[in-house]
Amino acid sequence: MNKKNLLAYAAVTTAMILWALSFVWYKEAFENKFSPISVIFLRLTIATILFIIISIVFKRQKVARKHYKLFFILAFFEPFLYFMAEAHGLKHVSATVASVIIALIPLITPFAAYLFLKQKLKPSHLIGLIVSFVGVGMVVFAGSGDVSASPLGISLMFVAVISALGYSITLVKLLENYNTMTIMVYQNIIAWFLFLPFFLLSDVNTVRNIPFTFESYYPILKLGIFASVVAFALFVYSLNRIGITIANMFTYLIPALTALFAFVILDENIYLQSIIGIFIVICGLVIPHIYTSIRKNRNN
Repeated sequence: MNKKNLLAYAAVTTAMILWALSFVWYKEAFENKFSPISVIFLRLTIATILFIIISIVFKRQKVARKHYKLFFILAFFEPFLYFMAEAHGLKHVSATVASVIIALIPLITPFAAYLFLKQKLKPSHLIGLIVSFVGVGMVVFAGSGDVSASPLGISLMFVAVISALGYSITLVKLLENYNTMTIMVYQNIIAWFLFLPFFLLSDVNTVRNIPFTFESYYPILKLGIFASVVAFALFVYSLNRIGITIANMFTYLIPALTALFAFVILDENIYLQSIIGIFIVICGLVIPHIYTSIRKNRNN
């Protein structure tokens, strides 16, 4: 393995660690009395400022008027709807349950691509989805005979999944004309303005009552700097060197890493059933890639 590939693998692994920790950082922010909207708005403010600075250095592209609508739809799906559902969902479910549900996004995406973009759907995707849902069910029911997580929280996390699918479909269309940095800058700016009314109407006083100390704002700083900007930059770096297929395989580490971090940092309970469930989810996610590799080897 050459030095560039080694750096790329280190970069993508670090990105996964940061994204796994983001579920923990949300919980820490809630413990500091921040509401979901205030966490999202402040996180987005930090990330948007940093992305604008980076885009000035690397010169973002100019957006054509005919694409304004697509950029708005993109920003509405993510960060706006995705963050709104994810943050509120994390108020009701554990970091582990949330990460396991979010991990289904890359597996469900081909179904959305089939419905809206007419892309070919492989049988392995359906098999993988069924296997992963079995794993999700084991995690959700872990620790009791009943649903151990809030039905509302679970529903909100699936709303986040659906919004990510809408984002992916819209993103495919924009990537035909714009680079990743340009898209990130504009989607964050638009989303910031979408969140602004909600923050001003319901959360300004909440934030004012929280002590303006490093300890209080540290989780939000971590979300804005590391989860939103650094992790994204590392992931894009790895994409350019090892390819999207291999880089996306690393996202399957997130549920296991989140469960570990939640156990160590938040003292969340971790059950044997949860561990088995996470393993089954990862197996379901990997199935399409194994199927594709086998088909390629046969053709060769």
